[in-house]
Amino acid sequence: MEQKLAGVGAATGRGGPAVRTSTDDVSGVTTMHRTAPHRTAPRRRSLTAALAACAGLIIGALTGAGATSAAAATTLSYYVSPTGSGQACTTAAPCTLTTAQQLVRSATATAQGDIDVVLAGGTYRLASTLSFSAAAGDGATSGHTVTYRAAAGATPVLSGGWQLTSWTQGANGVWQTGVPAGTDTRQLYVNGVRANRAAGAVPTTLTRTATGYTAASNVFTTWSNISDVEFVYNVAWTQVRCGIASVSGTTVTMDQPCFDNSTKKQYGVNADLPSSVENAKPLLTQPGQWYLDRSTNTVYYLPREGQDMSTADVEIPRLQTLVSGTGTEQQPLNGLAFSGISFEYGGWTAPDGSDGFSEVQANMRLTGQNAWQNEGTCTRYSTTSPGTCPYGAWTMTPGNVVFDHTTGLSITGSTFEHLGAAGLQLGQDADGSTIQGNTFTDISGNGLEIGNGTDADPTDLALLPANNTVADNWIHNIAVEYTGGVGIFQGYTRYDTIEHNQVNDVPYSGISSNWGWGRTPTETKGNQILDNLVYDQMQQRSDGGGIYVLGQEGDSLADGLLISGNVVRNTDSANGGHAIYTDGGSEYITMTGNAMYANNTPSMGGCEEGTGTPYGEFSFTGNYVENTTPDWPCGTPTDATISNTQVSPDGTGVPASLIANAGLEPQYASLAQAPAGQAQTNLALGKPVQAQFLDGSTAALQSYSQLSYATDGNPASYVQASGQFRWQLVVDLQAQQSLGRVTVTMPQAHFATAFHVDASTDGSSWTTVGTVTDSGWGTIPVVFTGAVSARYLRIVADAPTDWNQRGDQMAIAEVGAFAPTSGQPDLALGRPAQALYIDGTQAQMQPNSTPSLADDGNTATSAQATGQYRWIQQIDLTQPQSVDVVSLQQPDTAFATNWHIDVSLDGSTYWTVARHADTAGGRSGVQLAAPVTARYIRLVADLPNQGGQTGGQMAVSELGVYSG
Repeated sequence: MEQKLAGVGAATGRGGPAVRTSTDDVSGVTTMHRTAPHRTAPRRRSLTAALAACAGLIIGALTGAGATSAAAATTLSYYVSPTGSGQACTTAAPCTLTTAQQLVRSATATAQGDIDVVLAGGTYRLASTLSFSAAAGDGATSGHTVTYRAAAGATPVLSGGWQLTSWTQGANGVWQTGVPAGTDTRQLYVNGVRANRAAGAVPTTLTRTATGYTAASNVFTTWSNISDVEFVYNVAWTQVRCGIASVSGTTVTMDQPCFDNSTKKQYGVNADLPSSVENAKPLLTQPGQWYLDRSTNTVYYLPREGQDMSTADVEIPRLQTLVSGTGTEQQPLNGLAFSGISFEYGGWTAPDGSDGFSEVQANMRLTGQNAWQNEGTCTRYSTTSPGTCPYGAWTMTPGNVVFDHTTGLSITGSTFEHLGAAGLQLGQDADGSTIQGNTFTDISGNGLEIGNGTDADPTDLALLPANNTVADNWIHNIAVEYTGGVGIFQGYTRYDTIEHNQVNDVPYSGISSNWGWGRTPTETKGNQILDNLVYDQMQQRSDGGGIYVLGQEGDSLADGLLISGNVVRNTDSANGGHAIYTDGGSEYITMTGNAMYANNTPSMGGCEEGTGTPYGEFSFTGNYVENTTPDWPCGTPTDATISNTQVSPDGTGVPASLIANAGLEPQYASLAQAPAGQAQTNLALGKPVQAQFLDGSTAALQSYSQLSYATDGNPASYVQASGQFRWQLVVDLQAQQSLGRVTVTMPQAHFATAFHVDASTDGSSWTTVGTVTDSGWGTIPVVFTGAVSARYLRIVADAPTDWNQRGDQMAIAEVGAFAPTSGQPDLALGRPAQALYIDGTQAQMQPNSTPSLADDGNTATSAQATGQYRWIQQIDLTQPQSVDVVSLQQPDTAFATNWHIDVSLDGSTYWTVARHADTAGGRSGVQLAAPVTARYIRLVADLPNQGGQTGGQMAVSELGVYSG
């Protein structure tokens, strides 16, 4: 604290937060929430801007144009389309986007109201960055707004992409097309789905040397364009990428400074042997892979099943920065807004250079000679030859959309996808921004970045982003190329609020706050992380968290970081870390009213950053945690108050109101909802049932059980007999029906491991129409061999028959009865199948196993990957279908104990629609909470995720998909 410049805090021009309180209706826990702060003093702006504002007030007073007149001012609108022309810019005669921008610049100084640029649907292919500048007149004046928005019902796309056409087929099913000389790209997309650069295992044994490696064979001498080949290193929480400089015989020389920066740094973790190799034509062997031969200006692609390259939309990025906006501290870019815009196909090729991608953390990287020794090390390692300061001041991955020196920037209802750098970057002096209701997905690096790692303690605090709100955004499947990235990266900022976002399916941490590791005094203050939902984080990298915190967050608990109301669940526990992780010198943090469960890892914890480094001043109270004891492997923090409530791994014990409030607010919930489907009519719903022992006598029921629970449509309630293991449930459909199948849903706590289904027209003469053996819990479809005419159905427990058997006594949560369908009941049967690793690359298979064995109708065969415990079985239904039941048959010798189901319409955006835990071999299944429309179904193995766990590596005998 003594190192801070005297008087800085008094000259900030930033206000503190107001405080509101709320009480949880269920738990009674009262939580303090900081509301958006108000500045106590105006920021320094130009005299011209001040005079203009005063002039507006004077004119308003003279003309009687006060608040009422301002509200009634007519909005000036310009209409554009991708094929626009001329200067009219009307709905009947739209102009181009650049023409409209010029007209806006001419109008902003004198506008008496807001200005709208209305974009028709379609793709706006940008030949250069769409740049907005305060000096050029792109910002609003007199409190007005300049908005670039989608026309009603339209989806305009600002694209930096270039479409590749004229594909021809060559050998081994590989297609190719030419590109202009000088073309470079790290991304290629086919029909909106990211393809994988040609990659594979390192083809020979390597021994590390001072400048690279000695190879056990000369295989690399046979590869062309060796300087384009890249080694990939998966190292703890980082992923490093360095290129090969040259090969001579068995000597592999690596690019410098990337190799030194990645293997010698004095902090974090260093690379050693590569995990894989990428971007070589001999590696182009798997569907969905591509390769750019820059020496011949040719792109090669091996199509996925069902892709027609003669009609496919194939895109590569040709721009790095799609949109930028900037001003100065004296003249910020004011009142610029975007709504309903999709920002797509931006690239970034810097990692192709000699710096490579030498990551330190969260996509911050080392660049330049001797960066490993000097960059951002400050005096940590040497006082006689110190490095650059502040500590950790490394190079950020840029955004494909970038803003700095702005006031009141607004981006709402928009999409950031198919991007090769970070998505959106808010840089220095971004003040009062609103980033709300957007989707961030399919991004190579971080989803959203605010601030940086260099402005820790600036003399001019206006450099720090402040008073920004990031709310109700869906951030998922990001950092798909640079897998050490995070959903939301927050560097040094003040009074920012990150609230009600949903962050899921990220390879490293979900939300990362602050920087500096406690080695750097900071002016970070007053930030809050509230009511977010984070799940399925830590999918590939290690040592992170759903919410991850570094360094000094304020000067006291009163102005430190508030983390409240968040739900963090379903971490990939194999990769370590914590649900909420206060790491590296974290200070002044209040954590209250959060829920952390289903993580199988310590709920809380972290490390001080070396002896003598500040760490602590924590208040962790009123949280609902799987583990009440924090993990402090580097020493106990100072002044930590910890008092929390333990809950079950499945979330039992967490107040329902907390779970319901976390994540997207109701008006934004549709962002993350899978497209609705239409369920088949359940002929058993609401029908009367009887519970009988096998002799036909009326069965006694457990005290918590009611007969109606079996057909009430609520899978949380169930009917269960008492006194005998074997019993049967009879459903009266009240009229004779033609049936094609039934579903039997049994709870996790009580299920029959074997049962059969009988049908009857009169209630006295019964025929067995379906038998299930080796069953587990969940929803089990029973498909009849032909149409069955019946009024009565009977579900009969066959096992367990006594104690000490898997399954306990049968309970039935729901019975479904459905009419025959016109086609095959199992929508997945015989459909195209893929096996993928968690990173989306093609999985290698066990001997004699192929992905198609998962939907061939033969339960004696199985699809099973090799090399990684966690993998994905994906089925292409070939067209969108209504889906609401998914069943899984697994061998008793190799099964996932936990798994979940994702669905997609386009193969790019996926929604998680169901989870299943405590699974064994045999038959299990899930009834979706509501039917969805999907073309792609994928089964994702969650556990086991390493050796020594029950189940081994997942094998899939049959993955069934049903409508109803």
